[in-house]
Amino acid sequence: MEIMNLSQKKFHSLERYELPKEIFNTEAKMYILPIKNRWNTVNKILKRLYVTNGPMFGNKLQTINSLIDLREKIDIPEIVFPEKIAAVNSEIVGYTMELVESINLETALKSYEVSPERKIKYLKQVGEILEKMRKVRKYKGIKDFYLNDIHEHNFIIEDSTDSVRVVDIDSCKINGNYTFGSRYLSPMSFISTTRKYQPEKNGICGGFFVPSYDTEIYCYIVMILNTLFGENITKMTIPEFYNYLEYLNDIGIDLELLQIFEKILDNDPNENPYELLDCLKNHFGRARGNVYAKTRRK
Repeated sequence: MEIMNLSQKKFHSLERYELPKEIFNTEAKMYILPIKNRWNTVNKILKRLYVTNGPMFGNKLQTINSLIDLREKIDIPEIVFPEKIAAVNSEIVGYTMELVESINLETALKSYEVSPERKIKYLKQVGEILEKMRKVRKYKGIKDFYLNDIHEHNFIIEDSTDSVRVVDIDSCKINGNYTFGSRYLSPMSFISTTRKYQPEKNGICGGFFVPSYDTEIYCYIVMILNTLFGENITKMTIPEFYNYLEYLNDIGIDLELLQIFEKILDNDPNENPYELLDCLKNHFGRARGNVYAKTRRK
């Protein structure tokens, strides 16, 4: 475990890294950390956690160490991994990672200036990352490696490549750690009605469901449907969800894709729909919640 130790004076001289206003970060503050390498200076991000003691912090530290140790074995370049443990006056406070010039994925998915084709491209890339992780679990022996907290804020679009990368990886499931909470894996949403999602017995770090391929794909499909609907679809009731899928069928969205969407609420294994998303490009406007609501009032 390599630790970067900063003096209190050095830490207080760091510039804050400001996240977009629509992104709420309740667990840490970000700082720009210049690192000198001979004649060059490279900016990194220092993520300073608010909570630096107790079981939650211990689990977070275990997770970060596992990610650092297994980074080369995992070998997924789209993931922004922790690089070093960060300490201030020898007190561990967080970690450093690459600074990626980017915009947040949620910003792009909600923007009317981003074309449907580009939104589909980004959503497909998320699905491809999940398939890469599936192969890591299958072929590289890291059987419990899951992103866990999959939602739009935890992905970015790198400016230089116009491609999706994963951030805030410190809430992932890996190497026997306890399960952290996940935005879309809430017992208050309709996920709790389906037996294939196993309740987490030890919820000391906020997790309600055992991470699995099914939970990963559930969250991914929620992201896709959120993009179409324009709002959080997990707030729907189960009848509302099925009514919305019927409406998507009425406007001509591919039946095979809709059947995959429907699986998130039955007991069959979930399927990754990323290869079928191109069929959505002509339906973004009519699939939005406000348009759908007008049809329901007729």
